[in-house]
Amino acid sequence: MSGFKALNIESDDESEIEVDDTKELQIEDALKLYQTALKYHAEGPTSFDKAAEAYQELFESDIFRYPESQAELQRIALYVAFTDDEDPWKDEVQIGTTVAKSSFDSGPSTLPQILHLSHKNYAQFRLDHLTARLDTVHVTLQQIVADASEALSHFVDALDKDDTDLDLWRKTAAVGGMLSSKRVARFCLEAVLEGDDEGLHGVLSLPGLEDGLAGEQLRDLIFELGDRLSILQSPLSTGKRRVLSKMLKQRLNIFQDIMQREEQLIAEEGLFRWTWQQPERVTLKAPSTWAELGDILIQQLGAEQHGTGPTAPATALAFDLSGASQSDPSIVEGHPQTAHLNSGRSRLPTTIDEQFPGLDAGKPTAQPRIASSHPNTQLPGAAPGTTMSPNMTLVTRKRSAEAAGMADNTEEGRTKSKRTRGRETNIEPPDNRQAQIDANTRWEHEQQLNEFQAADDWMFETVGNMFERIGVVGFGKARDVRHEIGGCIDDQAASRYTDEPRKDDFQHAQADIVDFLTNYNDQLAHLVLQKDDESELASGTTAAKFGGSMDHSVHLKAGVKARPMPDDRLPLLLACINRSWMLPHEIVNELLMQLLSPGFSDEESSYAQFQWSEKLKEKVVQMLVNYDDTFYTRVRDDLTTLVRSVRAGSDQRSSTKSSLDIHNLGDMLQTIFELHLDIYKSIIRPGSLVKPDVIVLQGDRLQRWADLARDGMYSRQLTCGEGEGKVELNLRFLWAMTLAVAVAEDVSQDHIIECMHDLRSVCVDWDLPPIQLQNNAVMPELSVAALDREIARVTTRDFFLKVTSQDSSEPVAVIESLEPMLNSLDSDGLALRDDSDMDVDEDHAPVNNVSPELTRYVQSTDMGVRLLLWQRLREAYSAIDYQPMVVSCYLRMMRMLLEELRSTATADLPQRERQAVVFKIFRILKNTTSKVLSITQTSDDAFTCIDETQLKDAVSTFGELLQLVQVFNVCDDSRRVGRTQPPTLANGLPVPTFAAVNNTVHELQLQIWMIVYGLLKEAIYQNSDLYPTFVEDKFDFLRCVHRNLGLRGICGGLNRMFVRLLKDEFQNMTHIDGYESEQAQVLYDLYGLNCFLNPAYELIEHHCTHDAFVDRGAAMSAVDLLLTQASKLSVRELVKHSLRDTIEKVHGAVLRKKPSDAIVRNREIYRAFMRSPINPLDILYSLQGEGNELPVSTIPKEDALLASKGWYFLMGHLSLTKYRSLKRTAPTPTEDVEIAIAFFMQDLEYSMDNWETWFRLAQAYDTKIEESVVWSAEKLNNSLQEIVQHQRAAIHCYTMATALMHRSAALAFETSGKMTELYADFAARLYSSSREPFSMLPFAMDDEKFMSMPTGVGKSKLFEPLRLYTAWKLAKALYQRAIAGKPQSWTLRFALGKCLWKMHTAPRHVRRNDRESSAQDVLEPFIRAIELLPDLKDSREKREPILEPHYKLVSIVHKLVERDELSLEQACEYLQHTRYAQLKNYPHSRDAWNAHVLAILKNLRAADKSNWHHRMIARAAHIIYGNADKTRAGGLNPSELQGVADAKQEFTQQMFTKTMVLQVWRPECERAGRHFVYTARYTRFFTQILEQLEDRPSLEALARRVRRRPHDMFEHSVVWQEICNAYLRLLRKHADLSEGLETSTFSNIAHEDFLARKEPLERWMQIQDSDTSAPLDVLREVQELKKINQSLMKPGPIDDLIGDAYAYLFVSMGKQLWEDERKVKLEEEARRPPPPAANPPRNPMMSLTNLMNLDGISDAATAASTPVPQPEHPAQPRKKTGVGRREIRTCAESCMQKSAAPPTARSLAASNTRVQVVITPLRGAMGDVSGVESATASIHDSADDESELSELEEDGGEAEEGEEGGEAGVGRPLFPGLVSAVETAEASPRSGVGNGLDGDEDGDIIMNGGEDNVGAGPGTDE
Repeated sequence: MSGFKALNIESDDESEIEVDDTKELQIEDALKLYQTALKYHAEGPTSFDKAAEAYQELFESDIFRYPESQAELQRIALYVAFTDDEDPWKDEVQIGTTVAKSSFDSGPSTLPQILHLSHKNYAQFRLDHLTARLDTVHVTLQQIVADASEALSHFVDALDKDDTDLDLWRKTAAVGGMLSSKRVARFCLEAVLEGDDEGLHGVLSLPGLEDGLAGEQLRDLIFELGDRLSILQSPLSTGKRRVLSKMLKQRLNIFQDIMQREEQLIAEEGLFRWTWQQPERVTLKAPSTWAELGDILIQQLGAEQHGTGPTAPATALAFDLSGASQSDPSIVEGHPQTAHLNSGRSRLPTTIDEQFPGLDAGKPTAQPRIASSHPNTQLPGAAPGTTMSPNMTLVTRKRSAEAAGMADNTEEGRTKSKRTRGRETNIEPPDNRQAQIDANTRWEHEQQLNEFQAADDWMFETVGNMFERIGVVGFGKARDVRHEIGGCIDDQAASRYTDEPRKDDFQHAQADIVDFLTNYNDQLAHLVLQKDDESELASGTTAAKFGGSMDHSVHLKAGVKARPMPDDRLPLLLACINRSWMLPHEIVNELLMQLLSPGFSDEESSYAQFQWSEKLKEKVVQMLVNYDDTFYTRVRDDLTTLVRSVRAGSDQRSSTKSSLDIHNLGDMLQTIFELHLDIYKSIIRPGSLVKPDVIVLQGDRLQRWADLARDGMYSRQLTCGEGEGKVELNLRFLWAMTLAVAVAEDVSQDHIIECMHDLRSVCVDWDLPPIQLQNNAVMPELSVAALDREIARVTTRDFFLKVTSQDSSEPVAVIESLEPMLNSLDSDGLALRDDSDMDVDEDHAPVNNVSPELTRYVQSTDMGVRLLLWQRLREAYSAIDYQPMVVSCYLRMMRMLLEELRSTATADLPQRERQAVVFKIFRILKNTTSKVLSITQTSDDAFTCIDETQLKDAVSTFGELLQLVQVFNVCDDSRRVGRTQPPTLANGLPVPTFAAVNNTVHELQLQIWMIVYGLLKEAIYQNSDLYPTFVEDKFDFLRCVHRNLGLRGICGGLNRMFVRLLKDEFQNMTHIDGYESEQAQVLYDLYGLNCFLNPAYELIEHHCTHDAFVDRGAAMSAVDLLLTQASKLSVRELVKHSLRDTIEKVHGAVLRKKPSDAIVRNREIYRAFMRSPINPLDILYSLQGEGNELPVSTIPKEDALLASKGWYFLMGHLSLTKYRSLKRTAPTPTEDVEIAIAFFMQDLEYSMDNWETWFRLAQAYDTKIEESVVWSAEKLNNSLQEIVQHQRAAIHCYTMATALMHRSAALAFETSGKMTELYADFAARLYSSSREPFSMLPFAMDDEKFMSMPTGVGKSKLFEPLRLYTAWKLAKALYQRAIAGKPQSWTLRFALGKCLWKMHTAPRHVRRNDRESSAQDVLEPFIRAIELLPDLKDSREKREPILEPHYKLVSIVHKLVERDELSLEQACEYLQHTRYAQLKNYPHSRDAWNAHVLAILKNLRAADKSNWHHRMIARAAHIIYGNADKTRAGGLNPSELQGVADAKQEFTQQMFTKTMVLQVWRPECERAGRHFVYTARYTRFFTQILEQLEDRPSLEALARRVRRRPHDMFEHSVVWQEICNAYLRLLRKHADLSEGLETSTFSNIAHEDFLARKEPLERWMQIQDSDTSAPLDVLREVQELKKINQSLMKPGPIDDLIGDAYAYLFVSMGKQLWEDERKVKLEEEARRPPPPAANPPRNPMMSLTNLMNLDGISDAATAASTPVPQPEHPAQPRKKTGVGRREIRTCAESCMQKSAAPPTARSLAASNTRVQVVITPLRGAMGDVSGVESATASIHDSADDESELSELEEDGGEAEEGEEGGEAGVGRPLFPGLVSAVETAEASPRSGVGNGLDGDEDGDIIMNGGEDNVGAGPGTDE
């Protein structure tokens, strides 16, 4: 246990050496993890999930990564083999000695123990977990095998750490048996014998049951294996077998449940155990070809060697020739059960790739085509319709999955489903409905495919026409690919197409691509997806590599193609096999001798006579390699026997037969020699990754067979006479020996050349025709020409070694050597470049004299050699960083590859081999294209070295490459529309490589088109005269390519590189028609920005991945496009358009610069200008387009880039229009308006010359004003100055906009409408500011300044403010201009008429010298407005009729008639223009005029279904009310009183409700703010009516309502004051109270008398009901009025009335009550008995009371009991006269009725009495008013200011509850107990308190809860 140690204390016995205990700690941590996992494991299945996690965490610990923790074989592989003395980790950790520092009582303590137990227990856990899942989960056979394999792996790891665990060996044996591995099971059971002296006999005789069972299992296994030799040996033969019961065996046998389930699954799936059978003959399915027979024999050998076959070793084979057994792969004679040959198990290599792994590592080679498979040949177990991957000419080291027998069978499901559909179609034809559905589906597919074809036609035709100008013809040939291969995509047509390819152009390559995409091959896909490697282009950076490449570069072909090999003699061989008892190696011998000996057909062997298939060639090579020992022995023995027979032959017949056999055997030996030479030369090329020991082994085979062939040739010559024998065979032998010498390592080049010359001499002497060996890649042709080429290759090797071995530091030398030679290869004789293009010294000028021999040889070489030379030249130019020539070399290499692809030699290849070549070249072209694109993007002069001819070649090259790519597009289109389906795996998931191939092809297309665009620009540069409209041409190119690629969803590849190119290029093409749509598409593809005007039509989804955020650069690039697009829409459309969202998104990403000093100065100038007063001359000059210039600074565009483009104006206009377009039904935040104002100001900071900015800024201020006054009068009453300032700013902006418009407005169609709108808004602003509620305040002059005047310096205004009449004149002029621009607008006419009417009715002093307009001028605009009203019959919308012009015409005509300015006839003439006037009953006298006007108003009100228009009601009430003087002293006569009552009735019908709720809404055409002016007018007028009618309850209700709604009317305080005064006058009149009564009553009264009188009066007032005393009622009501007032109005008049009412009661009732009370007191005193005799007087100074009275004041009772002697004539104290007003108001507050105390009956009766207001008949029109209760009188001096109004508005709910409960509010006294005692003793009724207003106000709240919606519409509830 570690303890704490101080850091500053050093111990003497401490060692300075620090011990590294890291591993000990790690082992300790691992031990803890092990214990945890073991604990969960022991808990059973419930904790198995936790146990799995624990084991996983355990194996991830550090101890399992130690070198000593690895298995022994793995350590050797990683760290090579070390002896015990040199273990590299021996010094670190001693195995077995590292002990974990653990305090566990038991468990492993050393590292090997932990490792051993961890692996052992985890393997046991996997098996336990599997056992637990058997009954709960559907466990498959694959899961059992997987878990058992994992357990076996961990058991092996455990045994590696401790091999003495016998139980572990037994478990491992059980798992081996579970996996059907008899070898593992036997080895593990026999391992128990290790270290046991008694051997197997001891094991069999062990006393333990488990060990005995192990012995029995070993015995059974040996019997099962048929190892009779082991059975006959001593231990097993002598040991006595133990007979164990079946139950005991089951108990002892471990993993019995798993094995039983495995047996059950095997039986269900129809599989069989791989059990060894007796060595009998196995009958297999008869092969149909020679290649299939070879494949069966190779697989049989693999099964025997790996123990996976169904037959025992040395089992003979036979073939079923009857054809009856077609389903079973093999039949074993004599056994009813069939043995399953599982091809998925381990087997022998079946390809050259597996036989010699690592042939090329991606390096180009000329390996003989000996490993390709026939397209009709499939390996057993392969899926139907899935061909195995061929071994191509350029093989790779990586082993394919198909070749290893582990194919994914990707096409199985799809192919099978097609066959199933075909069977169903043949059996049961579809009905007509299904046929119709299929026909419709096909039609839809064709229509969608036609869209792709149309896009292809447009693109290739457009681009092809552009390149035809420079002489390139046929670029657009790719457009015809769909028609050429259209029939190959469907079903089986591809096979017919690929079998017979046309030899012109790229038809064969296109057919191969179609076949690949139709019958998907994963191996070819991997070939396409292989990563880029410079060796693909035959890079020859070293002499060794190049020398080897030269050895294999000349790809010789046989001149005449031989016939394919027939299979007709195969049945004879199979019958011979069936007749004999032949083992597999014997069958191989017979097969090889049949194929290689001349006896196959006439005189020649099949090797020399026929063309072997690739599959057959592959199998022959595998049999030669794998059966080499047996076959070599057989052939050698045969040769020896024949030679002996010939030498010892006695008869001529036998000698002749032996000679013939020797001749045939010699031919076969030569064939075998040539095949081994072919194999050896293919694996020794440079770059091959074949292991050296394999190469040595194959070299030994070659040498053995060469020696044997030499012996055979020698023996053959001995049996031939002079001139006999086959000279061709001799030539083949000499040729092969020469090549064998050439491939030897220790032979010099001179010797090789000398041998070749000797061979040439022989060939010339013999003069033989060319010999064709179709099946040999090393020597396919034997002729003098072929030998000359070989000699030239060897002799010119020095030149190539010189070229390739030169140091890379001297690239100029390489260029000088290679470039002339490569130039000479050009058939046109054109140099690659001009000498002036290179910065090379004159000393290093290219040499022009090139050896013709060298040129001829290079021309005859394989394409790989020429590619190597071009690659070497490219590397040299790359070394000197001259990119133009690098591009030129790449293009020339691509041209060569395409020429090779379209060559006849490539087309003549077998289909599978040709496919490999096609996709290999396709991959190289893809990688080269990528490199060219990278250079063109980084270098501006990439095409400098390309002249006109090379430019044409380059364009043609990419056009041809597009023909190949178009095949992928066509097939992809078919899958995209659903016509065909992509390949899938067996589980239904898509094949990953298929999507990767498609993605690769898509990226290649993008790269090609980007390069072609660069070539187009180069063509335009070189031939500018051929492209007069080059910008339009480039735009058309990019547009058509973008549309085509985008339609297929390709343009988003390569990280949208192509789309970014489009964005950059389109920046310079803004003037071209169609630019906006294309750039919008580009921005959508890149950033998801929708910049389209019509997205539904223009937007095409290209499936690009959009950026999550828009960067600043992209935002700035999108600004111009968005401004252009926005200019095509009206702003009202733009607000609802998707462009608005895009604009806001871009604005959030644009760059904002810090404002410059000039911008800051301009900002201050604008602010001062907005706050300045309005000069009338500025408005006048603005109408003339003069003046109105501000001293702002000029701002450069760089400082305000966005403002210079008009971006801020657009943003502000959008925000403003967005707010104004909302249908607002409630107050709305004005954030958008504030934002708009800020944007407009930012635009003005750059320039003040944009008149529309001023105009929209004025509209923004107008909108802000409107929003401030349209919903509430709060700001009108409280913040009017702020609104006035906004009006000034708006008028300033209108003035600037008008002036600038006249000077700089553009002559556009839209400008006229904007000018009309400006005039109308400006006029409306002037007229509105002149009328209430603003009343010319914006034009007022607030400040005066010192000025120099004729009289001297004085304070004066700068200018005279605008007059009222002048404002109307300006508005009139502006309206007239607006009408000129919009003559059909009735609203403008209506507004002009109102303006003219105000000018007409203006007083003389207002009008001054201006001419008064006539009545006709006033009425004409209204008449015209009525005529312009829209006809509701023609309108589809159901809307209310427009009544404003009709009402205004009627109202003004009535006023003119009243003013005697119109006669009745004239009035009739004008009224006939409105349809609401009833002219039939038109009056002819003035007496009936009012009634006629009221009838017209009634018609108008009837037309107003929604009751929006309130002016008609008010006008009718005014007409009914009349014009008489209602305030004269005599009062109203009955007729006038009736008129007033009728006016009230008119108001209360609709405008004022019973609870005095004012129902007035704002009509649509009413100016903002006028609504509250009208409500104030109506309230004042109605107050006047109520006062005249003396309707005190209604006036009281109106007062309550008006006081509670302070924001419903303009100048609320003034209206409230008028209501209060009227109400006070009615109260005073009701009680007949004269003014000044308070002063006359209380000014001279003695205070003692006042105190004596007030108490009886107070008690009397509190017990009186309502309506018993008018002064008392008035006093109570005026007290309530004072509470409601809350000092809104000065309380003087209210206090006066309170004092007068109380004085009246004090004089009348107070005096009487006081006198009555005195009389009662006097009578009581008279009845009282006389007082007793008084005691003697006592000195008061000695009284205790006197002593305790510190203040010197004696108690009244003491003074009474102890009288003090008084003087005879005492001085009378002076009485106080007069009573203060505060004391009077305090006493008046007690007038409220109070409830009595509960104990007394009288007080209870009084408290139950509820005071109610008696409703008089006069109140009937207003409705009932609920009763009220009085409130408790306040005892505070500030009671005058107290009110219940706030409580009613805020706590209405509590008031309601109090009212419903019937309990009056009782004031809480300071001492509750004392008050109760006093009230109980005196029975005082003063304790009850009533609330006089709660009931009514609460009633109003309940009944009229919706009155807050005044102005919201007629639908508002009362």
